[in-house]
Amino acid sequence: MLKVIFMAKETPSSLSALEYLCLHQKEVNVLGAVLRSKDLELQKICRENEIDILTERQLENNFGSGKQDVDYIISFYWKKAGKDILAIPKKGSINFHPGPLPEARGSGYHMAILENWGYWGVTAHYMDEEYDTGAIIECRRFDLESDIVNQDLVRMAHTHLFELFQDIMDGLFCGEAPKGINQEGGRYFSLKGLEDGKLIREGESVAEIDRKIRAYWNPPYTGAQVEIQGKRYTVINEGILDWIAGKLFGGL
Repeated sequence: MLKVIFMAKETPSSLSALEYLCLHQKEVNVLGAVLRSKDLELQKICRENEIDILTERQLENNFGSGKQDVDYIISFYWKKAGKDILAIPKKGSINFHPGPLPEARGSGYHMAILENWGYWGVTAHYMDEEYDTGAIIECRRFDLESDIVNQDLVRMAHTHLFELFQDIMDGLFCGEAPKGINQEGGRYFSLKGLEDGKLIREGESVAEIDRKIRAYWNPPYTGAQVEIQGKRYTVINEGILDWIAGKLFGGL
């Protein structure tokens, strides 16, 4: 039986992934889960399936230095994992990243819209001590409509990411050890850069502002913003109003 540690922040794909592991208890034993304190739904799944919820320190104390056999760390994590944690599993740590690698490390949904990439992707990769730089197991790319809104892109990505997770895990259940290919080049998009880019600046064209509004629209988070007397306000346009109407009322 496969023995794993689950590390995640709460997203649609990580919730589905943990539920999937719990449905396959004949093939996999989840020895523990490292979660954020606010990840209440993930915590609920753990309690219902008697999975220990751990801090990073508890993980190192309980499993470090070969104290217990662990095959893999399965990650939907939100920050770097240290070398002591990465040394715990015998076979490796696999992260499921809701973006294409190597071109979108970190948080880059908005860039695909701002730069009109025309595609997005999701990636399974081995973890190292940096953000999303480990060897790539598989990257699946998919086309985007030219008028895509950030929130819809995020939802699409997590749907594709869970599908990739299922396929990778099914292989692991059968004893397959996925190979990774080292990354070359690529870009990293920070959360600070994401926030700084939201501000609408003097001289931007109407087309640029409309694109920026789509690129950052993902409530409940702030979207594209204007600053007035030191205070920022999120901006929407008719396109976003139509998007909202479509979500709430199926269009008007």
